Amino acid sequence: MKRFKVVAGWVSGLAAAVFLLMYGLYRYVFCFPPEKRPDVRSIPNSRLYRQHRTRMLEIVEKMEQGPYEEVSVLSQDGLRLYGKLYYIKKGAPIVIFCHGYHGTAAWDGYGFFRACMENGINILMTDQRAHGKSQGRVITFGIMERYDCKTWSEYAMERFGTWTDVFLAGVSMGAASVIMSSELGLPRNVRGLMADCGYSRPAAIIMETVKSMGLPVKPVYLLLKYGARLFGSFNLEAATGLEAAQKLNIPVLFFHGGQDTIVPLSMGKELYQSCAGTRRWVTIENADHANSAMTDYKTYETAVLQFMEKCLEEKENQFSRTP
Repeated sequence: MKRFKVVAGWVSGLAAAVFLLMYGLYRYVFCFPPEKRPDVRSIPNSRLYRQHRTRMLEIVEKMEQGPYEEVSVLSQDGLRLYGKLYYIKKGAPIVIFCHGYHGTAAWDGYGFFRACMENGINILMTDQRAHGKSQGRVITFGIMERYDCKTWSEYAMERFGTWTDVFLAGVSMGAASVIMSSELGLPRNVRGLMADCGYSRPAAIIMETVKSMGLPVKPVYLLLKYGARLFGSFNLEAATGLEAAQKLNIPVLFFHGGQDTIVPLSMGKELYQSCAGTRRWVTIENADHANSAMTDYKTYETAVLQFMEKCLEEKENQFSRTP
């Protein structure tokens, strides 16, 4: 009996340790409370941003000075989400932009914002849930963010009308969210998707990150997976970009940095190759993660403008063929 109690005590202690470890990992990876969110002008002095900080600050100042309209929507699970609408030209298309994990629209949206501002295209720079001014404390790597993409696209349709051309664009987690949103039934006036350095599956990018940290991949991933279910009430494997891409009937423009150290180039190409519809791939050879536009803006801008023009031409062709 005494031996049984000792064993039971050890099992209980181990279970408690695993539970605490699971909760700690969940908090570290998925939780992003308001007090931890960065000011847009406080650009990290990291290898990703160091050489681009001056240009980034210039764009940040333009974004902050506006003019813009602060807008908001209510997510399907009751969170108030915010964005900044830069309405440049009546009747022009509108790009809805989604940033990445722990990022801001001002940092990640450099290329799309600049291309839109300089070419008379309207753009809505959104704060992802649990980022910026938007409500929420839990980041779900695109699982819930994909519904937010749909909500923003519906907002654009309701506000500007069904004849307004809408494009969804994203960087990193934002790109994955945009791709995954496509299987939710987007409004008909969404003409194209633009995905910069997106990952193929939420599970895949988490395992890749765990591996890069030198930690045991499968045990840590399982702790995160079940921590997400237990504490965050979401399933990391509920959706993937690969599955969504296989059903796509909307044109997609893919960007990826040739030197991406966070989302491997191979992961982006896997997503591209799974895409069922019209697609285009652009590699920015010397770019690291999320800085393709800052590395080679001219190539980036040209690809964006040509892609949007092609999508709009295809729309006109479809209408001309309609009896």
